Amino acid sequence: MHYIGIDLAWTYTNESGICVIADNGEIIYCESKVFSDEMIADIVAEHAQEGAIVGIDAPLIVNNETGSRYCDGAIMREKIHGKNLSVFTCSKSFMLNHFGVVRGEEVVKAIRKRMPAFALTGDLSSEKHVIIETFPTGITLGLFPDAFPVKYKVKHKVAFETTKAEMGRMVSLLQRLGDFDPPVHNIDDCFHYSSGIQAMSKKEFKNFEDKLDAFLCAYATYWLANHNGKVFGDDRDGFILIPVIDEQEVRDNNRSERIKVYNKLIRDKIPQIIEDGGKKAIIEKVSGTEYLNLLNAKLGEELREYLDSQRLEELADIVEVVYAILDYKGVSRREFEWIRKQKVEEKGAFRDKLLLKEVSDS
Repeated sequence: MHYIGIDLAWTYTNESGICVIADNGEIIYCESKVFSDEMIADIVAEHAQEGAIVGIDAPLIVNNETGSRYCDGAIMREKIHGKNLSVFTCSKSFMLNHFGVVRGEEVVKAIRKRMPAFALTGDLSSEKHVIIETFPTGITLGLFPDAFPVKYKVKHKVAFETTKAEMGRMVSLLQRLGDFDPPVHNIDDCFHYSSGIQAMSKKEFKNFEDKLDAFLCAYATYWLANHNGKVFGDDRDGFILIPVIDEQEVRDNNRSERIKVYNKLIRDKIPQIIEDGGKKAIIEKVSGTEYLNLLNAKLGEELREYLDSQRLEELADIVEVVYAILDYKGVSRREFEWIRKQKVEEKGAFRDKLLLKEVSDS
């Protein structure tokens, strides 16, 4: 039995992610690129000979011409671990007008044409080959309620460095799955928090995100094969199925306090302060370009905190990070001050409060 996740692009020009988990808990395939429906069907068929559950992040049944599907409204009305989910509501006319196709329906057709044994159903109890609709945000809330929300999707109004930090937090959460029931054993082979995330371009980041979302869909099917999840809607007019873990299982060794994941650079005395407060800090010493990338991310974090609060303490934090960057680059405070003064002599400072509005040729 294999468990297949598909983060499906809604058009044929964008990349989709596909991930496959074997029944021994090993990730055996994880890729993101532009796939045709037939390519997706071929990959599914290759891994589904002994049975498979396929979880797809896309609307798979869209019968309503306008408005929204019942399952979309049902999941938004439900509180999961005390929190509400937001989902993309869709209709057939909307999908056709904006994307030219309801691609989820087309992929299901392609898979079933290749392997007619597949059933599109929210009932996993009787079929050996099943396709379900699921989605990463719901999976994240269902599996990691203590950490939700994790905002690792690129947004126009959110700094890219902030989104990268959230992706690092998401990758750290995936490490927990090694202790889940069922466990995944080789997460680090595909998803490892390192300076690599901080160094990614937006294109590289999107590729990584597609693979991660596909993995979440694959793990959701793996979990649902072993536990009962929550089904919203029905097989006729559309359904969404997500795993919802017992919240007690996310506690650290059944203690009452929860694990809070940070994955950010901290001041030298913070671990001792945490320990003095009766908690345990898990730390890792970094170096090289990873350290520099984390410093750069920290600089962005401190700048945003100052812009939000306008507090002098945040300016002091910015200066401390700048000093750390100078130390890394081997630049003394005196040399840096000389560079600053040279720029003042050449271009001035900001004492005159001048606003440049425009520049013309004459």
